[in-house]
Amino acid sequence: SHHLVRGELSPRDVYWACRRAAASDAGPSKTFDRRIHWRDLAYYQLHCFPEMGDVGIRRHYDSTAWSTDAARLEAWKAGRTGFPMVDAAMRQLRAVGWVPQAVRMV
Repeated sequence: SHHLVRGELSPRDVYWACRRAAASDAGPSKTFDRRIHWRDLAYYQLHCFPEMGDVGIRRHYDSTAWSTDAARLEAWKAGRTGFPMVDAAMRQLRAVGWVPQAVRMV
């Protein structure tokens, strides 16, 4: 949630609201509850392994060749790759400054 990222909403408050809701019939899905945990796990991992920002955490991907084609990079940033899901995500990111978690995994 962009509200969590911007600090407008506390992950601790969200967690406890989920716990309270779970006690009622309107409880959150397991998926939502798990996403709160995954979000903080990523921050924890980056704290423990600061090199994650610069090197792959899965070493077998280190040999992956990256494109240095500037035109392709610009097309990706502008949402003009030809892959509809990727393009929609990049256009949303440019327009509003965030994309949902499921889209970030594409």
